[in-house]
Amino acid sequence: MPSKSLLITARSFGKNDPMHVVTLEEAGFTIVECRESPNMDRSCLEAIVSDVESWVVSAFPIDDALLSRCSSLRLIIKHGIGVDNIDIPAATKRNIIVMNAPQVNPIPVADLAMTLLLSFTRRIVEAHQCVVSGNWSQFLGTGVDGKTLGIIGLGRIGLAVADRAKAFGMTLLGFDPYAGARVSVQRSDIGVVDLEHLLRVCDFISLNVPLSNETEGLIDRKALKLMKPDAVVINTSRGKIVDEAAIYEALSEKRIAGYATDVFEREPPTGSPLLELPNVLLTPHIGWYTRDAMKSLGDQVVDSILSVYRGETPGNILNREVLSAFPDGLWFES
Repeated sequence: MPSKSLLITARSFGKNDPMHVVTLEEAGFTIVECRESPNMDRSCLEAIVSDVESWVVSAFPIDDALLSRCSSLRLIIKHGIGVDNIDIPAATKRNIIVMNAPQVNPIPVADLAMTLLLSFTRRIVEAHQCVVSGNWSQFLGTGVDGKTLGIIGLGRIGLAVADRAKAFGMTLLGFDPYAGARVSVQRSDIGVVDLEHLLRVCDFISLNVPLSNETEGLIDRKALKLMKPDAVVINTSRGKIVDEAAIYEALSEKRIAGYATDVFEREPPTGSPLLELPNVLLTPHIGWYTRDAMKSLGDQVVDSILSVYRGETPGNILNREVLSAFPDGLWFES
C-alpha cells in the first residue's frame, strides 16, 4: 500500500471547513499543501509533485509537462466543476484518473449573475463610492421589468438565472444546442431560439456555458456586432467564452452598453484594458464562493477521493477509459 500522499493546491479546500482535511488525515492520507496564488512558484510545485499520489486542484494549469514529473500520481480531482485547466488526454495517457465535483448547488452562481445585472443597471458601485466620498449625487439607472434576458446555456445554472429574472418581470429567451429542445418542452416561460436571434433582440445576455472548443470565443466580434447598442453582457462562466479584445473595442466605441463579469481570460486580469473602462463591473471569480457552496463542494471532493480509494468507480470520473488499466478497481494497489 502506498503512502496515500495527497497534494492540496486548491485555494479554498479545507480552509472554510477544516474538517475536510481532518477527515482525509483520519483516513490515512499524508497531506502536502502548496496553495495556489497569482504568483505561485511553479518550480517549487514541480519539486513536490513527483511523490504525491492524489491532487486536489482549483485553477492551476496541470499540463503535459507537469504531468511528466508526476511519477506517482494516480488521481486528480478538481475543487469545482470546470476542468479546462487540466490536460485530460495527457492524464489519461498516464492512467491518471481525473474527477470534478459536478453536483455543487447552482444557486450561488445564479445569484451572482443576477446581482451583477442589477448592480450594473442601478449603478450600485458608483452610488456607494459617491456616498462614502462625502458626495450626494443621484444616479440615473435602468429598470429590468419588461426587458429581455437572453440566457446562453440552459443547464442548471442557466435555468436558475431564468427563475430569478422571471421574478423581476423579465422576458426570457434561451439558447442551448444540447438542452434547448428539452427546455422548450419543459419550460413555457423560456423561448428557445437560435443564437443569432438571441443576440439581436436581447437587452441583457447571461453566459452560462462551460469552456470547450465550441464555446471558446463564442462572444467574438461577429457576435458583438449583432447586439443592440444598449445590450449588457453578464459572464459568470469562463473568461475565454468572451473575446476580451473584441468586447473592449465594442465597449470603448459604445457599440454595447456594458460588460459585467466574474471571470477573465487571465486571472487575475492585471494590466487588462477592461480595468480602465467605466462601463464594466468586475468581480474576482467569486461565483461559487459562499460558505454553503464551499461546504458542499468540499464534501464532494472528500467523498470522491474516499470512494476511489475504496475501489469504487463514482460517476464523476471524467476519463473512464483509464479504468480499463485497473480491472480489479483497486487502482491504487496496481
